[in-house]
Amino acid sequence: MSGDHHTIELPSTLAPAPSNGTPTHGPATNGTAAHDLRALDEPTASLLGELTLPAERESVPHARRFSRSVSTVSGVGHIADDAEVLVSELVTNAVRHAPVPGSALILKLLRTGTRLRIEVHDESAAVPRPRPVDLMEETGRGWFLVAVLAERHGTDHTPSGKSVWCEVRAWPRDEHPGH
Repeated sequence: MSGDHHTIELPSTLAPAPSNGTPTHGPATNGTAAHDLRALDEPTASLLGELTLPAERESVPHARRFSRSVSTVSGVGHIADDAEVLVSELVTNAVRHAPVPGSALILKLLRTGTRLRIEVHDESAAVPRPRPVDLMEETGRGWFLVAVLAERHGTDHTPSGKSVWCEVRAWPRDEHPGH
C-alpha cells in the first residue's frame, strides 16, 4: 500500500445540522441540487446519527463511543472498530486545527448505499494536507490512517467552513472478509 490518497472538494449535499447539541437519528432531509456533481452517481444519504461537540480533546472519546453505539444500532457492528478509528482521527484533526478552541464540531454518521459515511463539520476552511508519514513520530499519521482504512475520503467546503469525510463498505455484511 502506498498510502496515496486524493482529496475531493465538492459542495456538501446535506442540510445544515441543528446546533442544539443533541444527537439525532432518522433520515436526513437533503435537498440535492441538480447542479451537484455527486447527485449524478451517488445514492441518497440517510442520517444514522449526529452529535455536536466542542473542539476540545475531551470530545474525542465521546465521539468514539457515539460512533460505536450508532454502528451497533445500525447493524454494522462488524465495522465498528474501523469506524471508531476513523471517527477518532477526523475529530482529533478537527480539534487540533480548530480556528477557535471550543468551537462547535458536528459529527454525522450516514448510510450512502452500501457505505457508512463519516463526516466531521467544522468552522475552518483549511483542508487536511497529506504529509510524509514518519512511523516513529507520535503524531502525523491520522490522514494516512484514513486513506488506508476508508474506501473513499475527501473534503467538502460548506457555507460555514468544511466537512471532512470518509466512507467504508458496511452493507451487506461481508461474511468472508479478505476474499
